[in-house]
Amino acid sequence: MKFSFGKKDEIEKSLDISIPAKDIEDEVNSKLKEAQRSAKVKGFRKGKAPLDVISKMYGPEIRQDVIYDAVGKEFYSLVEKNDLKPVGRPNLIPEKIKENEDVKFKATFEVYPEIQINSLNRITYKKISSSVEDSDVEKTVESIQKRLGTWEAVEKSAEEGDQVKIDFKGTMAGEEFEGNSAENYPVEIGSKSMIEGFEEGLIGMKTGDEKSIELTFPEDYGKSELAGKPVTFEIKANEVLTSKLPNLNEELFQSVGVEAKNEEDFRKEIKSRLEEDLKNLVKNKTKSNLLDSLEENHEFKIPSAMIDSEVKNMRIDMARRMGMEEKDITEEMFPEDTFKEQAQKRVKIGILLNTIIEEKEFKPDGTRVRELIEERAAMYKEPEQVVNWFYSNDEQLKNIESISLEEQVVDYLLDEANSEEEVLTYEECVTGN
Repeated sequence: MKFSFGKKDEIEKSLDISIPAKDIEDEVNSKLKEAQRSAKVKGFRKGKAPLDVISKMYGPEIRQDVIYDAVGKEFYSLVEKNDLKPVGRPNLIPEKIKENEDVKFKATFEVYPEIQINSLNRITYKKISSSVEDSDVEKTVESIQKRLGTWEAVEKSAEEGDQVKIDFKGTMAGEEFEGNSAENYPVEIGSKSMIEGFEEGLIGMKTGDEKSIELTFPEDYGKSELAGKPVTFEIKANEVLTSKLPNLNEELFQSVGVEAKNEEDFRKEIKSRLEEDLKNLVKNKTKSNLLDSLEENHEFKIPSAMIDSEVKNMRIDMARRMGMEEKDITEEMFPEDTFKEQAQKRVKIGILLNTIIEEKEFKPDGTRVRELIEERAAMYKEPEQVVNWFYSNDEQLKNIESISLEEQVVDYLLDEANSEEEVLTYEECVTGN
C-alpha cells in the first residue's frame, strides 16, 4: 500500500491498495457456505446443493462484493491511520482482481484542504453606515398610499407616475416574436417594469395617440434569443390614468398594521420600522463585504465533491421556493452552471470560517444560542413551547449552534480586520444600487 501526495495545498490524492489473496478467498468461501445453507436449487433439498454448484451460481457476485467490501474497509482504515480527511466517496479503480492472486486497486480521492489563514490585518472590508432620512419616510408613506389608492381616468398627457393602458406590438427586423404583443396592457410610468426606454416613450401620450419607438433589449435579458437585439414597438394609448391617494387617517393606519392616532405618530412609527430594517440591512451588507474580502485574500483548491453537494442543495432550495418537489428537478429547468460560481464561493467561505473556528477553538455561546432561539420563537403564538422544542430537538439545536458559531467568528473578524467606512443612502441599502 502506498500514498501518492502532491503539494500541501493540493486536494487530489491517490492510494494503492493491496489485499492478500488468502483474505479474499477465505471470505469468499465463508460467504459461499452461508449461501449454501439457505439456497434452493432445483434437484436438491434446501441447503443440500454441492458447494461447487453454489459457487457457479453465486460465486462471481459474491467475489465482487467481498473484494469491494475489503478494499473499502482497507481504504478507510488507511485514511484514518494517516489522519486524512477525505471528501466524498473515493474512486476505486481495479488494477488486478484475478482469482487466487492478491487484489490490487488504485483509489483516487479528494481531501479537505489544509489552509493557512493569512494575517487579518491584510484584509480590508467596507463597513457600511446609513441612516433613515425624512425623505425616505415620505417615499414610504407615499408608496403605502399608492398601494392602497385607486386609478382614475384623466384627459391629459401621460407623465411620470401615471398609468397608461396600451395596445402594443413588437417586431425585430419586421418579424414578430414570442410575447411581442398585448392589448389594454397597464403600464405605470416610472415602475421600471418594462425594458429601458419603453415607459419613458409613453410620456406625453394622450388617450387615442399612437406612436412607434425604437429600443434595444438589455444584454442580460431573460430570453437569450432577444438579449441585445433591436426592437420596434408600435403603441396605441387607450387610456391615461392618474393615482388618487387615500387620506392618512386611522383607518389607513390600521389597514397596514400601525397603531397611530395622527399623521405625526404614523410617520414616527414608519421611521422606526425603517430604521430597524436598515439596521439589519447594514449588518448583512457589512458582513457580506467582510466575507468577500476574506475569500478574495485566500487562494486554495476546493474539492469538487463539496461544490457539487452545494450546487445540489441550492437547486433543491430553489425548487422548494417555487413549490416544486425534489424529484421534479431537471437539468433544463435548473442548470448546474447557474449555481456553480455561487456554490464555489459559499464552500470556500465555509472552509475559511471552519478553519478559524478550529484555530481559535470557538465553542457555541449558550447565551447567544438562547437569544437566537428566542428570536425565532417570538414569531409563534406559544414562544416558550417553541423554545423547549428547539432544546429537545438535537438537529435543530445543532443548526442554531452553527449559526451562533458563524456569528462569533464574524464578530472576531470584524474586530481584527481593517475597515473602511462606506456611507450609503437608505435606498442604496434597500435596492443594492
